[in-house]
Amino acid sequence: MDYYAPKTMRGVIRRTLPLRTFFKTRFFGNSVTFPTETVSFKFQGARRRLAPYVNPRIGSEAMERDGYEVKTFSPPLVAPERAITNDTVAQKLLGEPEWNSGITPDERAVKIAARDIMELQDAVWRREEYMCARVKQDGALNIRGSGVNSKVEYGFDNIIRVSGGDRWTSSFDIPGQLGGLSLELLKYGVNPDMLILGQSAAQALMSNEKLLKSLDLRRAELGEIKPASLESGIRYIGRIITLNVNLDIYTYSEWFEDENDQDRDGTPKLKPLIDPETVIMQSSAERNSMLYGLITLIDDEGSYTSHMEEYVPDAWFTKKPPQRFISIKSRPLPMPHDLKSWLVLKGVVSGGV
Repeated sequence: MDYYAPKTMRGVIRRTLPLRTFFKTRFFGNSVTFPTETVSFKFQGARRRLAPYVNPRIGSEAMERDGYEVKTFSPPLVAPERAITNDTVAQKLLGEPEWNSGITPDERAVKIAARDIMELQDAVWRREEYMCARVKQDGALNIRGSGVNSKVEYGFDNIIRVSGGDRWTSSFDIPGQLGGLSLELLKYGVNPDMLILGQSAAQALMSNEKLLKSLDLRRAELGEIKPASLESGIRYIGRIITLNVNLDIYTYSEWFEDENDQDRDGTPKLKPLIDPETVIMQSSAERNSMLYGLITLIDDEGSYTSHMEEYVPDAWFTKKPPQRFISIKSRPLPMPHDLKSWLVLKGVVSGGV
């Protein structure tokens, strides 16, 4: 049996999926694969037009259809790999007896490969979660890596950078500000019922005098503070209910290693997935897509094969030096369906982004 054949490795991937993460599974759970390396998506606007008054002798009047815009994007290639060398298979596995284990180097290589596939898949899944989180916070996606430095612009413009007297001090009218922002989304047909906060924003909200006073009036059903831990790093804080506002409040505790920002010793800095002073207002019913571009591989005989799949395993080897490589390849791109369906506040505490 060829343990390194793509079909075999693909089976390993399916057994290890999914590594659940909040943004992707909750808001970008619809997967769409494309037969090309580029992907296209239609953005359609909606208007609140009234049916026209018409003289009975005329009968009717034509109304134009809502138009749409087609945008084409090139999803970035995500392709982590691992190398299995002579030194790798010579070392004992974790839990393997030191002497006379009965495991051959080839059997050890298979076990190492299975573990590597799971870890590579986890890394790809974290990258997708990071991409979704950035799209939700920035409305755009910066792509920086080995030989690539680009930016995907979706045309999102619902970002408010808080400054001066609009910051969340202990005496600031947070419910009033949220009510005004909620009304803006309602104008676009979105019923916001969800706030996702960075840690600093959550602390500021929890210490806000006006908010806490309103929450004390339980009989008026103005809201409640009720912390609870949910799935995938999400923590439920409570609910705000005032004029134009009926919002469940959440924080998201998830981190990532930033390869583009390292300490002096070269260690990537650990950063929160949602910026500390950022607030996302949206509907909990929002659903978007993750688009996947075509993956093309070349086999040991030099033949090319194309794969219209989310994740494609690959394996190859070299003899000088003797190494076997394992990789997971994917071309993912988060795609929001409606660019007016959420709103972002940045710098609510000190103005930092």
